[in-house]
Amino acid sequence: MNNTLPLKDKFVGALVGTHAGDALGMPVEGFSIDKIRGSFRKIEGFINSRLGIGTYTDDTQMTIGVAESLIDSRDFDGEDMSWRFIRNFEITRGYGPGTIQTLIRIRKGTGWDNASKAVFPEGSYGNGSSKRIAPIGLLYGENTAVLIEQARKASIITHSHPLSINGAQLQAFAIAKALRLDPSENVETNRQSFLTDLTDFSNSLANPYPERMDIICDFLNGNPSEEEIITKLGNNEVSVNSVPTALYCSLRHLDDFREGVLMAVNLGGDTDTIGAMTGAILGASNGINSIPAEWLDNLENGEKGRDYIIALAKRLFELYNEKLTNESI
Repeated sequence: MNNTLPLKDKFVGALVGTHAGDALGMPVEGFSIDKIRGSFRKIEGFINSRLGIGTYTDDTQMTIGVAESLIDSRDFDGEDMSWRFIRNFEITRGYGPGTIQTLIRIRKGTGWDNASKAVFPEGSYGNGSSKRIAPIGLLYGENTAVLIEQARKASIITHSHPLSINGAQLQAFAIAKALRLDPSENVETNRQSFLTDLTDFSNSLANPYPERMDIICDFLNGNPSEEEIITKLGNNEVSVNSVPTALYCSLRHLDDFREGVLMAVNLGGDTDTIGAMTGAILGASNGINSIPAEWLDNLENGEKGRDYIIALAKRLFELYNEKLTNESI
C-alpha cells in the first residue's frame, strides 16, 4: 500500500472518528432539520446533553465490542462477539428495542446466528450493524470476498435482513477503500477513485443501493440543498436511508473530517449513527490528526473511552499486520 500517512494513524482515525461523529450527533438524535436550525442555527461542535459532552452511544459501544472480539479471538467469532455486546451493554447508551431483545435471547441460550430472526422473522431493516462495522472494514480490507462474508456474519447477530447486511457490507467496504486513499494526493482524484470503487461495489448489492449511488453521483456534480439530500438519500435509522447519506457526506468533504461530520449531523434524524459512520470513513481516509483537537480533548475518556479506543485501534492494526504476513507466506 503506497500511502504517505502511516496506516496505524488511519486505523486510529477510523475508530476515534466513530466516537467523535457519534458524540457530535448524540445530543440532537431524532431532531428534524428544522428543529436543529431553530435551536442552534447550525451545529458547529459538541453540545452538552443527557450523557454529557463528548459521550458516545450504543454505536461506539458496539464498535468497541466488535474490535475487542476480533482482537482477542484473532478473527471473527460470532459467539464471542455477541457476548462482548452483552457484557458491554449499558442501557443508558440508547440501544434500540430490537437489539435489546436480540441480546436477551442470546443470553438465554438462542444461538448468535438465529437470535435476531427470533425477534424479527424477516430481519431488521435498521442500520445497527452498519454503525459498528468499522473494525471489520479495517481488518479484512485486503480481501473483498472475505470482507463481504465477515461483514455478513457480524451483521446477522442483530440485523439479518438482506438490506441491513448489504448496508454493513457497503460501509465496511467504504472504510477499507478510504484506508487506502492518500490524503496528500489531489482530492478530486481521490474522490473519483473512491466513487468508482463504491459504485462498482454497490452494483453487486440489492436495490435501492445502486440507485442511491446514482443519486450520490448526481449530487456530487451539483449543489443539492439539505432538504433534497434528506428527501432523496434519507436521514433515518433504516440502512438504505442512512448508509448512502454517510457516504455522500464523506465524498463531499473527503479531505475535511470536521466539515464532513458536521454536514452529516446537521441533516437531523439519526444524527449519532450517520455522524459515526461518516466519522469512521473520514477518519480512515485522513487519520487521527484530521479530527479537530478540541473535539479529541472533549471525548469521553473513562474506562472504555478515548484512550481505550486508541489502544484498541493500535492492537487491531497489529493483528492486521500479522494476518497480512501470514497470508503472504
